[in-house]
Amino acid sequence: MPLEGKVRLAFSLVAILMLGGFLFSFWILTERENAADWIHHTYDVLRKIDRVKESIREVRFFSEAGTPIQLKTQLTDLESELNRLAKLVSDNESQTVRIDAIAKEIGNLKAQDPRLNNTVIKKLEETLSKMNEEELRLLKIRNETWHSYIVNSYITLSSMLFGSILVIAASVHLIRKDIGGKKQITDRLIQSESRLLSILDGLPSAFTMLDTQGRILYHNQVFAKKFLDPTYENLLNLSKLFGREKSAYIERMSEMSLSKLSPIEYELDLPIKDTIRTFHCINLPLMDIEKKPYAICALFTDITVRKNYEDDLKKAKDESERANQAKSEFLAMMSHEIRTPMNGVIGMTELLLDSGIPNEQREYVEIIQKSGESLLGIINDILDYSKIESGTLSLEIGEFSMQTVVEETLDLFRSNAAEKGLDLISYLDPNVPEKVMGDKLRLRQVLINLFGNALKFTEKGEIFLSAELCKRDGNLCTILFSVRDSGIGIPKDKQKELFNPFYQVDTSSTRKYGGTGLGLSISYRLIEMMGGKIWLESEVGKGTIFSFEIQVDGIVSDSKKISEPSHPSLENRKVIILDDNSTNLKILAHQLQSLGLMTFSASSKKEVLSLLEMGSQPELAILDYDLPDTTGIEIAQDLRKRNFLFPMILLSSSALDAKEREEVLRLFVGQLSKPIKKRELEEIVTDILVGGGEKGKANQTSSYLEKQKELLQNTFPFQVLVAEDNEINQALAKRILQRLGYEPAMAVNGKEVINLLRERKFHVILMDVHMPEMDGIQATQIIRNTWSQEDQPYIIAMTAAAMQGDREICLRAGMNDYVSKPIVFEELIHSLRKAGNSLFPKAKT
Repeated sequence: MPLEGKVRLAFSLVAILMLGGFLFSFWILTERENAADWIHHTYDVLRKIDRVKESIREVRFFSEAGTPIQLKTQLTDLESELNRLAKLVSDNESQTVRIDAIAKEIGNLKAQDPRLNNTVIKKLEETLSKMNEEELRLLKIRNETWHSYIVNSYITLSSMLFGSILVIAASVHLIRKDIGGKKQITDRLIQSESRLLSILDGLPSAFTMLDTQGRILYHNQVFAKKFLDPTYENLLNLSKLFGREKSAYIERMSEMSLSKLSPIEYELDLPIKDTIRTFHCINLPLMDIEKKPYAICALFTDITVRKNYEDDLKKAKDESERANQAKSEFLAMMSHEIRTPMNGVIGMTELLLDSGIPNEQREYVEIIQKSGESLLGIINDILDYSKIESGTLSLEIGEFSMQTVVEETLDLFRSNAAEKGLDLISYLDPNVPEKVMGDKLRLRQVLINLFGNALKFTEKGEIFLSAELCKRDGNLCTILFSVRDSGIGIPKDKQKELFNPFYQVDTSSTRKYGGTGLGLSISYRLIEMMGGKIWLESEVGKGTIFSFEIQVDGIVSDSKKISEPSHPSLENRKVIILDDNSTNLKILAHQLQSLGLMTFSASSKKEVLSLLEMGSQPELAILDYDLPDTTGIEIAQDLRKRNFLFPMILLSSSALDAKEREEVLRLFVGQLSKPIKKRELEEIVTDILVGGGEKGKANQTSSYLEKQKELLQNTFPFQVLVAEDNEINQALAKRILQRLGYEPAMAVNGKEVINLLRERKFHVILMDVHMPEMDGIQATQIIRNTWSQEDQPYIIAMTAAAMQGDREICLRAGMNDYVSKPIVFEELIHSLRKAGNSLFPKAKT
């Protein structure tokens, strides 16, 4: 700020202080006068109170010695004095109340016996004494206020005077400082120029300043050592240093820099002592005060060594990319070769388990199946980690239901949790969109990994999975997932390393828990790719909570969710819930209340009986099977003995023996397996309370494939062709399809597929990709280009090629769907249903 501006600012501040002080003083004087008026008013009230007291004494005197007429006259005078006092204290509510009380007493006396007794006189005097005390209190307060205004006025005037002196002193100091500062700036400019020249001479790069004609005005020592002879002349031209060709190029770059008024960077090979060196050059125009260029700064940095390194790095990069390509090809081949026999192992064990084999043999087959699935999980982890490390892993964005992902995850661990006696519980925030856009498979992979770890390290208690809407910005939703267990916990010193690849908390030879140590590392990378982060909280001996956030796009549904019950008949109908797990109890109650039901929660048989004895007559009871010291079946038997006839549903996470299954069919109208799915709970409760409960009876006798046979064979009369070159996989696919009610034709390569299609029509083809003579991709392309639209089959890729992009390759070739090996029954049946809905639209299930 210039000196003149500082002086003006100082005077303005002084004027503002004086004006503010004057206004504040004027306000204080006004308030002080008001305070004085209130003090005088208080004295008037006190005098009037004394006058009323005197009138009361006169009333007492005439009541004892005077005539009735004199007494009444005196009472009338007392009323007059009291009215005048009432006008004076009309602003004080408490005093007005006392005045009214005195007036009422006097009025009563006038209307009755004119003779007064001492009790009434004493009461009136006490009331007046209280009024006197109140006014004295107010007088004290108003005196203090009046004195405070006097003190404040003195303080204000002193502050104004002191502030003005400070402003004037500060202004004088700043003016003197400004004059001294200008001298210091001049000295610093001289020093700065000297330092700048020293810095330029100390640069490792060659520096020179050129005029607009390209003549050298200044250069540093590095420039002289590299480019100049000892006998150089001032105003030397660049053409004498670098030759016409090089100098012409530098001049073109300088002209470009001058025209754009911005730096220009380029690389140039220049001769130095019989050698050619590569330089990184920067031309920067210098402008005067009028923004006109008057010179050019040129900087020449020798990058010959760096260029050699870059060439070496490029060669190393090319070699690395070739190695990565070879590794990717090797992984793809190994994935296919391992998955092919694994498909036979796992598929055949599933067929055996579904065929009703004896318990001992079932135990052996289950061990084989679990071992095969463990091996497959290890293979998948290694492949995923390799894809992440090579940067080839990408997300496949699609529409999916968050509720379905959560429930499918818990379904995978249902039997293992039942074996350990653990409760699996899930909670989905109602604010989470019903449909979202994201990578369902990768999200499911993360949840499976976290849930699997929780199950592995938890021996008793519960595992709780929750998904909540953390943040919403338009359609972009941030979903917070948490997996909480009651397991062994993780020491704090081990938690930081937990997300590193191959890390194990216990690496001793006697460790209890196995694993590759890749699951959490892969989950960490996947969550980062989905725009989120992962963290954990853990305490040894109490359990662990893994939490992570991801970002998805919420899909706005046409039919908005409403808070009303799904069926009006469910409104306020009573349901008793029995479960010893408090978390499960809360979730169940919340889900049922969202249907409009009225719930009564109990954690023991005693609490259930107490609710019933209190008159809570439910229309439905939901009983957990696993309870301390008893079972839900035993409680149901006792309730029936007590003549409670309301329908009941059994919750169970463990397998029942034959006798128990008979009792369940006799006592319960329905049965739900833990973890409970929200949709199944809603359907069975609605069916029982609204439709009579016939659908609630669970069919425990038929196997999974037999159930699907009833749904598929009668609805979709497929002609199926299986293209598979591996004999084991041929037998497996044929057996699965036969169990579903189909008799498939078999082909060992693409040529046989083409020939069979020419002989007869097939609705569905299960096509392997890698086959001899003609693979599945080539066969599909021929089919799509040869057969008419009416005769086109629905082609499902059934292959062990499960690397990144294999699915897209199959779909681009013209296939309709994709199922990876080893074959999962649910995935294959889901694809067959999609085929049926496409080929037989009128028979959709």
